[in-house]
Amino acid sequence: MIGARALMLHGVGLQRETRDWDVTITASFTKELRDCITGMLRSKGFKVQWKKWGLLVEDDIHVDINYAPLILDEEWEARALHITGNVYLPSIEDLVILKLMSGERKDISNVKKAVTQKIEELDLAYMLRRAREAGIEKELARLLRRIGVKI
Repeated sequence: MIGARALMLHGVGLQRETRDWDVTITASFTKELRDCITGMLRSKGFKVQWKKWGLLVEDDIHVDINYAPLILDEEWEARALHITGNVYLPSIEDLVILKLMSGERKDISNVKKAVTQKIEELDLAYMLRRAREAGIEKELARLLRRIGVKI
């Protein structure tokens, strides 16, 4: 489970309401997997759009299914809170990386709030390493400088 709801579960005050659910998958997101998921969801009446980051699913609720293989590994899982089955609440650091990867304005705003509110709890070295692995090291460094965090 990722997104604004996940940040709220970590105690980050976003001062906004979210109506969507954001999830991510760990399987290799091949064309075959995309087509299989799309077909199953559409057969159940869901509207599915393909996006560069994964799938947008809409019905009475809005669900983003993200694909982020660069950081969904054993280390990510070990740092996450296991909720049930295959459902995990990622660490704040990993949520920051996932939200930065989306590049959306609301996600960048959420990242700023999370880092500002939780700076004392963050493992900056881990977060910087994961940003480097995901190819967004410059974006993270820029954001940290903007909010006054020395790296």
